[in-house]
Amino acid sequence: MGKLKGILVLVLVVAVIGAGALFYIKKDVIFGPKAEKAITAEELAELSIDTDVITTNLASASNFAIVQFNILLSSEEAKEETEKRTPEVRAAIISTIAGLSKEQLVGGEGIALLEKELSTKLSKIVETGKVERVLVTEFKVQ
Repeated sequence: MGKLKGILVLVLVVAVIGAGALFYIKKDVIFGPKAEKAITAEELAELSIDTDVITTNLASASNFAIVQFNILLSSEEAKEETEKRTPEVRAAIISTIAGLSKEQLVGGEGIALLEKELSTKLSKIVETGKVERVLVTEFKVQ
């Protein structure tokens, strides 16, 4: 009878420890991921870069675009690297826009497509951090 009690207590302790470990590992699934703190306006200004106004031809005949972007980076080091890589950033912007037609760029979906494609391209250029987002701040298509 004493051995049975000992085994039962041991099984119960192992089950409680296992359940606690499982809860600790899966708490993000149960409670959702931790909320990230909101970025302040000062941090936003410190970690973002505004490109020059860029004018380039579009893929569609006799159309061109005038654009400017705000690029938010993950760290000060990433911002410094991106500033040093300005020619590569401009080339990525121009090649992306030149590959799109006027019809692809018109409307909210067009701007969202451009921001997403540029974010992907610029993420390949920046090595010390990551591109958090790209925003179109000036946009004219003719």
